[in-house]
Amino acid sequence: MREAEVEGRLVVAGPDAPKVGTCPECGAEVQKRKRRTMDKTTTWYYRHKRGQGKNCPRRYRPGR
Repeated sequence: MREAEVEGRLVVAGPDAPKVGTCPECGAEVQKRKRRTMDKTTTWYYRHKRGQGKNCPRRYRPGR
């Protein structure tokens, strides 16, 4: 997901965004991550911490 809630406000993932936040939908903990695209740019996003947010509607579920 692109946004996370930190101290009561929504924050967009980016290089200077906080590393940990909460999911705006389910309230579970999310961590900031990054990936490199094919054109060598960096994309930032938040992902649920392992084992949390299993039933969150914002969680990416390929093939479902």
